[in-house]
Amino acid sequence: MSAQIITVVIVLAAVAVAIASLVLNIIILNNVNTLTTNINNNPTYHYTPAPAYNSSSGVVGNSQAYKNAAAYLLNGLDDTVDPCQDFYAFTCNKFLANTDLQKLHRSRLGTYDQAQVDVYNEVAALLDAIDVTDTKVSKTERITKAAFDSCRKNLGNPTDKTQTIYKEIQTLFGGVPFLGEALNANVDYWDVAGHIEQQHAVGTLFYTIASSDYKDHTRNALYVGPPGLSLARDFYVKPQYISEVNQRVQDVNDMLTAFAQATGKPFNAADVLAAAQETVNFEVQIAMASWPDDLLRNYQQQYNPYTIATANKAYSSINWNSYLAELFNGVTDANQYSGYNIVVTEPSYFAWVNSVFSGQIANSTVVANYMITQLISDEADFINPTTHQAASKTNYIHYVLRGGRGVTKIGKRDSRKFDIDGLSQGCLDLLTAYMPYGTGYVYVKSKKEKYTVQSDVRNQTDLIISNFQNMIDSLQWMDDLSKDRAHNKSGSLVKNFGWPETLFGDFVDFSVIDNYHQDYQSIIDIYNKDPTNLYDIFSVLKAGMEIREFYRIMTEPAKRENFLQSPAMVNAWYQPERNSITFPYAAWNPPYYNFDYPQAYNFAGQGGTGGHELTHGYDDEGVQFGFNGELSNCEWNKCGWMDSNSSSGFIDMAQCVVTQFSTQCCPEKTGNVHCANGATTQGENIADLGGQQAAYRAYRQYIATQRNGMEEDRLPGMEAYTPNQIFWITYGYSWCMKQSDSNLVHQLLTNPHAPAQCRTNQVMQDIPEFGQDFGCTKGSPMYPEPAGRCKVWVGN
Repeated sequence: MSAQIITVVIVLAAVAVAIASLVLNIIILNNVNTLTTNINNNPTYHYTPAPAYNSSSGVVGNSQAYKNAAAYLLNGLDDTVDPCQDFYAFTCNKFLANTDLQKLHRSRLGTYDQAQVDVYNEVAALLDAIDVTDTKVSKTERITKAAFDSCRKNLGNPTDKTQTIYKEIQTLFGGVPFLGEALNANVDYWDVAGHIEQQHAVGTLFYTIASSDYKDHTRNALYVGPPGLSLARDFYVKPQYISEVNQRVQDVNDMLTAFAQATGKPFNAADVLAAAQETVNFEVQIAMASWPDDLLRNYQQQYNPYTIATANKAYSSINWNSYLAELFNGVTDANQYSGYNIVVTEPSYFAWVNSVFSGQIANSTVVANYMITQLISDEADFINPTTHQAASKTNYIHYVLRGGRGVTKIGKRDSRKFDIDGLSQGCLDLLTAYMPYGTGYVYVKSKKEKYTVQSDVRNQTDLIISNFQNMIDSLQWMDDLSKDRAHNKSGSLVKNFGWPETLFGDFVDFSVIDNYHQDYQSIIDIYNKDPTNLYDIFSVLKAGMEIREFYRIMTEPAKRENFLQSPAMVNAWYQPERNSITFPYAAWNPPYYNFDYPQAYNFAGQGGTGGHELTHGYDDEGVQFGFNGELSNCEWNKCGWMDSNSSSGFIDMAQCVVTQFSTQCCPEKTGNVHCANGATTQGENIADLGGQQAAYRAYRQYIATQRNGMEEDRLPGMEAYTPNQIFWITYGYSWCMKQSDSNLVHQLLTNPHAPAQCRTNQVMQDIPEFGQDFGCTKGSPMYPEPAGRCKVWVGN
């Protein structure tokens, strides 16, 4: 098939999508044309004062911790807003009004973003006290210090490595096509793709990770999928975003031109522009061949296992031998990896790539220019300032950040949000991604009360799991056998609290953690020889991350206890293929938790997070995996541990949430109308609803059993609010988020989380206990009639 025919097919498909999108937008517009996304209240709201304080209704706590908790919440609280009308505005208006994104040079700022900044500041101070030459300190800490110190001092003005990068490209490809140089006639693109992926942590044609095998939790498998692209998929495939694609061409042209100038080689501007156009067109074709996010939720369809031998037969134009040889270079040999289970996640994409390399679609120059562009983009920090600026102008996100971790891409990022907070923040952000247990070990080791805090969260989580199990028992649409399986799943949950305990040990004997980081150890020698040699340090970090976190685990027994990401990250996650839940120590900070804060605050924050992640085991993706993390009761087109009637009940519950979030919009007012995508955000929305209800019930059980029914003291300065109300206010404040229009649009197109306003108000609308605690009139926006609510994992 000719390239011209392919182009016509792509255009026709894109037009069809555009027409469907236009119809949907018209429908949505009718639903949202009276709504607003700014911080002002809808003029139809009827404001009511906050509840009056009665001294007999509770004692006010005056400890410093209680004062601090109140200060956090008062940072957002606007008590001129009726919480029954707009709870997000009630809890966040002051934060939104006082956050000036333009002054901060940011596209977004949320309360949990600030928590991450605070953690990184702690880690930076701890690293300042470490001596890289002190052998009494673990190599892990010294590697982390060396990498951080070199990055902080040199990332702003690193040694120009243009010639080093240029020579590597020549070695890989024979030449740079957009500079008019000839390619090596025998270049093996799969060998090159594997090399770039292992050594630079950048996916070009594929991106491969290792994780627990979906169908055999006792072993690991390789999951091979399409590479991550620089723009959201919708930008590439929908014609209403043609301006974004055109801008992408201009940005790539600027970057390639800057690189060409940096090499000092003669070049033709027209050739560079043509290369930029070909590169972006190739990205468009990758996007068209890849599945949209809402189709990436059925894991039976994504489990297509091969060995090298069978993969070579199925996709004969892909050189699997060369690709895997480079991925496992220095890790293991062909005798080992030839028997690995290779899971192809998107067969249509692999069929397209196979056709590309059978000579049917793209020539070798196009493929080479595309791959070189991806490499230059990720290494732009080390090319001349003009190239770096060209990459930064596009808000280029390092591949390691935008790719996330694990098969569900946990922690996937759509912005380099910490660069603007200074080099320390940006360096720690990258270092935490490339060597997750380095910053994590430094951070957790410093915590004197870590075991006490860990125990408190463990007990809290047990209460939440128990209450979630009670919620399941109340369901009328689930049969007894399915309820037993649901209980078995939560009872078999692997729970990682704070840090990977086996790996970190007692923080005195550091032999295990140092052995784990063997792939990073040369950083100390590089630093001692030349602390300005940041390029080589980053090269070791990138290869170390790929080898240690993705490939070396294939040579080790499968571990359901895999922590996955850094304990220094303010986040939490559920891994369906391991049926595990993980809480990094960094998340045990405000706005989510403080050991000395009221338990109303802690159950709403950390407890709600725990319930949220637990509920991911029971969202539309989680219900496909059983108690040990394996796909359960699989049929030809789906998996799941519920019987057919229970599955129908679950689908009805999930569809209610999908419909709510798709039609009750947080719209973008300019350009195309956008709403939260109910299909792609349903997992997070179900987790929000199920998790917060479990956390609330657990809190009330805590009051009843551990405080003998005695309510907690009130917060100073917030005496008007009961502990139950503080629970809900804490949840609302934790989602306060100021965003630019462009950032909101990008989130709506790429993020599995709905915007913060939706995650607050829609959740409150579906939990009747909220309306009861605030004395809302039934039928008010935050306390609708039962017919207007979705009952998520509750039967009453």
